[in-house]
Amino acid sequence: MQNYYWVLGVGTTATAVQIEEAYARQRARFKRLAVVDRVMKARLADVEAGFGILGNPRRRLAYDLLLAQEPPASHPLPHHADDKLLGYARVARRLNAALLACCLLLGLDWALPQHKYANETVRTRFPVSVSSSLSNPQLAYRVHTEHTAFRLPSSIGHRVREDQHITVWKTPLLGVVRRVSSAASPDGPAPFEPYGATIYGVFAFLPLVVALVAAVGVWPGRSPELVVNTASVGGLLAVLALLVLLWF
Repeated sequence: MQNYYWVLGVGTTATAVQIEEAYARQRARFKRLAVVDRVMKARLADVEAGFGILGNPRRRLAYDLLLAQEPPASHPLPHHADDKLLGYARVARRLNAALLACCLLLGLDWALPQHKYANETVRTRFPVSVSSSLSNPQLAYRVHTEHTAFRLPSSIGHRVREDQHITVWKTPLLGVVRRVSSAASPDGPAPFEPYGATIYGVFAFLPLVVALVAAVGVWPGRSPELVVNTASVGGLLAVLALLVLLWF
């Protein structure tokens, strides 16, 4: 038999005022979620049924007699687990919203016209390590001009030299250098991608997947478990996307 004292979160010796206050808290807690979540709708129905019995002195007396005949059972800890899960879900929903906003920012940064810096003078060009393994060291070149800074893979590092004049295209919001062109390059003036620009090219699927997962997490009607899971997956993918942006 359903234990409505547990449903309302009160003891069996609770007064009528305490039962009414507990009912008001539980109803306010589940009413908004019940509109879009069938699980919360069922929880709200249990709360309403519980108050309908415990809020009526005669019905409560009869219910107490029936409850006393039930075999003893342990307190259902899942009630507290549900409280924790709902708290995690609120935090996870905010995280999903933040991830979705970041992906939209990336999309806007990609869609807006790029800033073109022509005749930029290469002021410095020095090697930096881009390898996480000592057994397989790899180098890139860190290049600074008047208005930009970017890294070049060592395989195309010869295209940019100090004191050369180059053309650089940079995104307007995040300042990611997407293309570089050097008329004095031995390979010709065709534009090429530096490190970091691949988040808008080869690895563009990563922010798209993050946005899709986060959108599922913020969509109304999702269960708390799904919201928490999407936040976990989206967070891991976002870290991977950030590494790609910084590393490649």
